[in-house]
Amino acid sequence: MATAQQEIKALKEDLADLKKAVADQAEEAVEDAETSRFDVQEMKARARLAGIKARKFFEDKQGQMKVARDKTEKTIKERPFASTAAAFAGGALVATLISRK
Repeated sequence: MATAQQEIKALKEDLADLKKAVADQAEEAVEDAETSRFDVQEMKARARLAGIKARKFFEDKQGQMKVARDKTEKTIKERPFASTAAAFAGGALVATLISRK
């Protein structure tokens, strides 16, 4: 049988092990918090960069659409009869394709 002194010694060793385990876990938690803080900052930076790229993309496409619209309007003004005939033919083609079963 274990004596009281042996049990106290075993309890002290267990307590020391627990203290070490808690300290190790606290250190890991601090390291994880710092890592996650960097991850959050990195994600914010990536999101900001993606937003800038998206804005630039849409600005470029908006400019291209304006050029295409202006070119189309110019062509319609220069050739109103041909434009009307092309629109009618396109509409007739779409109507024919839709009505086919």
